[in-house]
Amino acid sequence: MKLTEPWSKKHKAVTKHGGLPHNLSNSFAQPLTMGELLRLTRARGDEALLALYEDHDLGYTPNGGSRDLREAVAELYGPSVGADDVVVFTGAQVALQTAALALVDETAHAIAFAPGYQSVLEAPVHAGAAVTSIPLSPANGWAVDVAAVLNQPYNPAGTLLPKDVFAALVELAREHGIWVLCDEAMADAYERGLSCVTMSKPWGAGGATIGWLA
Repeated sequence: MKLTEPWSKKHKAVTKHGGLPHNLSNSFAQPLTMGELLRLTRARGDEALLALYEDHDLGYTPNGGSRDLREAVAELYGPSVGADDVVVFTGAQVALQTAALALVDETAHAIAFAPGYQSVLEAPVHAGAAVTSIPLSPANGWAVDVAAVLNQPYNPAGTLLPKDVFAALVELAREHGIWVLCDEAMADAYERGLSCVTMSKPWGAGGATIGWLA
């Protein structure tokens, strides 16, 4: 995907190379080390998972992700989602691009919050769609008045939509037959909902570069 605006990573460069102790702009959990991950697994006595880790090879995986990974992801959503409903990517950016190419074209119109994750705003443009951005402001806690791409926790502020607002958005989308691409685990909230998840926000494993659509 070719971005229409330069990709900004100034905040990461300043934190990593400028000696600042904390990056307040991150919306993901503090990354785990491999040692921490193994210690946590041993602490809960999961010898089977440790054995899988030690015997895991670094060969190529099937397109769309290995069966065992897709089954594990499906379990996060409950019985309504199976392994065949999950497609694994090398991170959420590729997942967002693929979803945009599958759902919209030059006849479509996409809606996204701004400021926001750049890939969310750019992916529909890359697919040929017109995009309307809904501006959010810190003055009212980054709340949405009415307004489809949802992002939870909201990047960059880290806020969550209240349940009643989320439910109202789902009903509005259902009324008009709108696909909703949500950057978090949407579970079974909406039959035309597409959940896009990455390992970075919930599990602090952005370096694993694993994301999926379900």
